[in-house]
Amino acid sequence: MTKKNKNTYSIEIDTRGLRCPLPLLKVQKDIKSLAFNQIALVIADDPLASVDLGHFCEHNNYSFREIIHDDDKNEQYFSIKRKRKVRI
Repeated sequence: MTKKNKNTYSIEIDTRGLRCPLPLLKVQKDIKSLAFNQIALVIADDPLASVDLGHFCEHNNYSFREIIHDDDKNEQYFSIKRKRKVRI
């Protein structure tokens, strides 16, 4: 991640050092402030974070926009966007 890329995110949620299910619980709590079309950066070092966050996004009106793996640091960077609610 470059500094320029970090400026494109509305919020940054750092879950490094937390293990399942704590990264997901932190994201669930912190991402509530994200408005429609805003993007959050989630930083994780838990190998199961991609699975948990994928399920969370699928069931909670969010979508993955980008996933970057930094094998040197053993970290993953998730770009999550809040989708518009569908009205019926």
